[in-house]
Amino acid sequence: MDIAQIVPLMGDEELAAYQFLVATGGARLERLASSLGWSPGRTERVLSWLSRNRLARPRPEGPGDWTAVHPDMVKLRYAEPLTGVVEAWQAQLEELRTQLDALSGMCSPDPAGGSPSPVVTIEGAAELRDALAATARRCTEEVLAVQPLGQKTPAPARDLVCGTGEPVPPGAGVRVLLPHLSRHDADVRHRAARIIASGGEVRTTAASLPPLLVFDRTTAFLFEAGAGPGDGAGGAEGAGTGRAHLVRHGALVGFIVHMVVSAWATGTVFDRSDGGNRIPASLTRETKTAIVQLLAAGYKDEVVARRLGIGVRTCRKYIAELFDDLGAQSRFQAGWMARDRMRGAVRAGAAAEER
Repeated sequence: MDIAQIVPLMGDEELAAYQFLVATGGARLERLASSLGWSPGRTERVLSWLSRNRLARPRPEGPGDWTAVHPDMVKLRYAEPLTGVVEAWQAQLEELRTQLDALSGMCSPDPAGGSPSPVVTIEGAAELRDALAATARRCTEEVLAVQPLGQKTPAPARDLVCGTGEPVPPGAGVRVLLPHLSRHDADVRHRAARIIASGGEVRTTAASLPPLLVFDRTTAFLFEAGAGPGDGAGGAEGAGTGRAHLVRHGALVGFIVHMVVSAWATGTVFDRSDGGNRIPASLTRETKTAIVQLLAAGYKDEVVARRLGIGVRTCRKYIAELFDDLGAQSRFQAGWMARDRMRGAVRAGAAAEER
């Protein structure tokens, strides 16, 4: 089989148009034609080729606007599946990778540092599934996951962690961190038990962290908010969006890992029998702590609910109860009053120990 049947090899025209779209961040058909000195018909033909091979796509903001698919996503889609082919294709594969690496060099430079952006935005369920699968296949040591089990989580992330999608290679450990209130979701408890049975670890935490996956502490996927309405436990940001941010920058990934590992160290080992299907009617201490952190950070009710894995109505009930308990008149005031009260309790406890 010819490698060209799998991967579209660009001609000079396609390469020129793709390079222009990458460098400019996108352009209208008329601007592309004018800049390259082409006729509208020639430009339409080249754009049609790029679109057919999923290298460029129209932008939804307006007719005639086009944008390039990020070069790293092109590499994931076309280069990775070729790694397992027979050795007879190896020379062609290396040539292809050289061409695709050259495309990566066309990324718009970062205005501050003059280097390509360390974050790649992935849009679309199929693109997200491909990117996660390609990264999972290369994973050799561990997967760190936050909030990946609820029904409102992106399906590719949930399936990967639970072993129902692209499997994590044998030998790679899996650690999953969930909100405390997820213990009250029967579906989450079932998935957590499955992960534990397969050798993974699951804990719950009061820390407020967005849904994410980290592979081998080198590559992170941050799932964007977009959960739908509802009032059940187990939800998470990023639900149903098929939109995530791929991070490979060492310092950024290191910071993300530090937050996850710190929350893991103080988390509670998941107990499938601890919880039941009813969310507590009143605030527990652990839930109050999480709400305080989010209110002090200025998050809206919808974001607080997603971070806690509960519905918006239940979240607002909890917030009202917290306001009454503190005598606060605003969200900001409630956050700082509760934080001061907690700090006072910590100082009092430390003084008692010294005595």
